[in-house]
Amino acid sequence: MAYQTVSLPSFGSVRMDLADGLLKPDMSPDACNIDTRSGALCTAKGFSRVMPELVETETPFERMYVYATERGSRYLAVAQDMMYLYDAVSGIWRPLYQFERGVTGECMDFLKVRIGTADRLLIACGTEPMLTFDAETNLIAVFGTSEKESYKTVSFAELYFGRLFAAGDPQAPSRLYWSKAPGGGRTIDDWRSDETSENVSGGYVDVGVDDDPITGLFAMSNQLLIFKRDSLYRLLGDRPSNYRIIAVDAAFRQPLHTACVRYADRLFFLTEGGLCFYDGQTVRKSAAFRALEPILKGANLSGIRAAACDDTLYFAIRARYGVPYNDTLIEYDVLRDRFMLRKGFTTVDLCTVHGALHLLTGAGKLVVFDDNVSYDGDPIDAWWCTPALDLGRKDTNKTLLRLTVTGEGNIGVRAVSDGGTYDTVIRLSSVPLGVTEIPLRGVGRVFRLRFSSVNGKPFTLDAPVSLLFDQQKRP
Repeated sequence: MAYQTVSLPSFGSVRMDLADGLLKPDMSPDACNIDTRSGALCTAKGFSRVMPELVETETPFERMYVYATERGSRYLAVAQDMMYLYDAVSGIWRPLYQFERGVTGECMDFLKVRIGTADRLLIACGTEPMLTFDAETNLIAVFGTSEKESYKTVSFAELYFGRLFAAGDPQAPSRLYWSKAPGGGRTIDDWRSDETSENVSGGYVDVGVDDDPITGLFAMSNQLLIFKRDSLYRLLGDRPSNYRIIAVDAAFRQPLHTACVRYADRLFFLTEGGLCFYDGQTVRKSAAFRALEPILKGANLSGIRAAACDDTLYFAIRARYGVPYNDTLIEYDVLRDRFMLRKGFTTVDLCTVHGALHLLTGAGKLVVFDDNVSYDGDPIDAWWCTPALDLGRKDTNKTLLRLTVTGEGNIGVRAVSDGGTYDTVIRLSSVPLGVTEIPLRGVGRVFRLRFSSVNGKPFTLDAPVSLLFDQQKRP
């Protein structure tokens, strides 16, 4: 046998649940901070600070929200005892509201609403009655009143067919409230029953039993999903006279409501088992349901946060126990059914505004993902590993000779084989369409290649990559 050339195809998804021998050549058992959407291997883009000032607090962060209005955005950061607002005039984060009983991010919800003719941000915190934030005055007010029966302590709020629905009342954990239908002088802060018409009336219903509390509400185009700790229900109908609450018969691990994100009238959510979605009738597992199983099995999802931006879903998790904030960001490309991991920063919370993903770090930085080549000055350590490759012949020795590639930037290449590990760093040709040859060493029946950034600098490696090797039968 003699010299042979093999072409390594395009670069793709992270897949950790399969043995290397079952992985397609474009899948990676270990990759991070990489963008493969074009088929090439590129360092992922970073983020920049929205404002230079840090949020400083004495208690841990829990949530953040960017409230976009016609007159600009308002930036809110929530710690366990205090909500902060960024004051653009003075350039500081100032205290906005103090929570007397403290809050946790998993029992907190934000919702844009209109009360009469006024636009407000509704804030449910689970430890005291709901609040509203006015972007015109930058003031907080209590949402409901005892007279209108809306002075309730709830954790979850959602709009469905114009009405406000709420749940998470500690005094009635299975109770689902709804407001009057807005219009004709009625507003969504009025939850009283109306004897003149059942269809404009406010009201409530107990869903299931109290020892199975409601843990989240999500409105789809034609139904309201009601997550409970051990079950899932859906409310159908557009007015109280035709409301029907039906149990969804599906076996899955219940998510936190902060693990759920809507995309194209589907609700996706991440659990310890993998990625699931509700398709309008039942819960299904994604095609790559177990792709990140090794990470999720040992992860702490108690502070998980989720957001959707364009065709990508983001889930921030703690990859291990004992860390204060989420340290791993999972990217899921819905159209390609592919995962990628991001590391190198911490995540308190994230949300999408005007097509841009915003994130609050554990250090108090509010950042936006953009074309920055760093994580706000911190280098982006990026790498992508091939599966263990035998090129269809475990009975032969392969002597690795060289890679022939095109691309940009400096790149680190590691070749691991039976004969040991060989590392090299090389600058890819800066000439357009210039070809670079990367010498390799190593002999073995099975080998693995690893491509990585150098000193956190960005690189691009075009696909395919050509590998020259000498193959010899073993005696």
